[in-house]
Amino acid sequence: MIDLSADVAEGAPGEEEMWPMISSANVACGGHVGDAQSMTDAVRRAKRYNVMIGAHPSYPDRANFGRTSMTMAPPALRATLIEQIKALGAIAGREGVPMRHVKPHGALSNDAHQNVVLASVIIEAIRKVDPELSIVCSDASQMAAAARAARTPVIREAFADRRYNADGSLVSRTIAGSLLTVEEAADQAALLAKERVVIARDGTRVPIAFDTICVHADMERAVERLRAIRQRLGGME
Repeated sequence: MIDLSADVAEGAPGEEEMWPMISSANVACGGHVGDAQSMTDAVRRAKRYNVMIGAHPSYPDRANFGRTSMTMAPPALRATLIEQIKALGAIAGREGVPMRHVKPHGALSNDAHQNVVLASVIIEAIRKVDPELSIVCSDASQMAAAARAARTPVIREAFADRRYNADGSLVSRTIAGSLLTVEEAADQAALLAKERVVIARDGTRVPIAFDTICVHADMERAVERLRAIRQRLGGME
């Protein structure tokens, strides 16, 4: 079985339809979007559908949905990440749902893919909240390297609905073709499942080690895309 995950609690239309089709969820926890009510709703849906949850913190940038890089001093970034992770953790605890992981969002994740300092700050924040929490990130990222150095468990992530660069990073959303169509995403998910590779923007085959395949709930036709991916993967069993 392949773990299918989604970034949730971001106010996307039709998001509730995705919950029965995923096994893991990354819950927005106030940095780029989200509040106590949206987190509570997500945790309760996770409990209803037996979905594992994790925090989805970001730069404190609600104006830009966490998709703009920010320059922050490490102590300030660490503090906001701790606050966001704890916010979801407190709600999950009250609802009796275990929190398994942390997955950085948007620009923070993209920046920390190659930035050693940012990657270290993220791992420090996670360990400050709970050393047992895993980080969800690309296996080729500095986040994975920092996590392994600190003995923080790593859940290696691949994306079905985003195009990759040749170095294993994601193509910026500002570039045409960076968001895959329904058919393209199903093809990419199937290729990941079968060969553990993707076809990068430049046409090269890039190996991607993964434990979970993510689908973004905020993309147009997200429910249709996830359904197509599940059908394609199910047909491979």
